[in-house]
Amino acid sequence: MCDSNISVFPLHRRRKLVEGIARVLESKNGEDANAFWRSTATTILVQLSESGIAPRLAEQEVRTLLHAVIDDIATRNAAKFAQ
Repeated sequence: MCDSNISVFPLHRRRKLVEGIARVLESKNGEDANAFWRSTATTILVQLSESGIAPRLAEQEVRTLLHAVIDDIATRNAAKFAQ
C-alpha cells in the first residue's frame, strides 16, 4: 500500500473538536481520561484511514491534536487562576 498525497484540514485547527475533547478530558481523571483519549484517538485514526490518509500522517495529526487539546486545557486553567 502506498502513502497517499491526500492532506486534511489540520485537526488541531478544528476549534470545536479541540475544545470538545478538552472539556470531556477535564471532567475525567486517571484511567477514565486515558480510556476516553485512547478511544477518541482510535476513532479518529480509523476515520482518517478510511478517508485515504497515510498511516504516518494520520498518527501525526492525532499527536498534534493531543498537544492542542492539552494546550487548550492549560490555557483555560491559567485563565481561571488569573481571575
